[in-house]
Amino acid sequence: MGLFRKKRSETAAAGRHATGQPAARQTEIGVLFDIDALGGGFYGPKAYQVLFQTLDPQRLKRCSFHDGDTNATIFQGARLYCIAIRSPAPQTVDYVRELISARTDPGLLPPSERFVDGDVTEWEPLVPAGFVNDAAQLVVKENDMIHPSVAEGTAWRVVIG
Repeated sequence: MGLFRKKRSETAAAGRHATGQPAARQTEIGVLFDIDALGGGFYGPKAYQVLFQTLDPQRLKRCSFHDGDTNATIFQGARLYCIAIRSPAPQTVDYVRELISARTDPGLLPPSERFVDGDVTEWEPLVPAGFVNDAAQLVVKENDMIHPSVAEGTAWRVVIG
């Protein structure tokens, strides 16, 4: 899924945003999914449904989502898809890990292999997918993979913005 979208640079050189302002330190966690166990095809929305069924959007305000196939998938034949969550609050990583670790949904890797820590968006070829605003809405671009229907039946509200 991530192969078809262009990666947009969020920060310029020397840790500065394109505006020239210093970039705030962000913490990140990546959640790995087995593409085949998600059923192949349109696996991205299926992976997001797992997150939307598990995580409280109120706890993820000011977080951004990034997604795509991993380097291991692109260059080594693995079949892994990653959704990374970037947050200005370090405790968000612990929250995501705790709740997603408890899930047994098809497509999730075993808990010991399920997470990527550190600068996930720097190491993996992920693209920006959306941003959780102060109203706890996931704001996405029109015609992107995350459609409002993906969040139906959950506490999440996906809006086009």
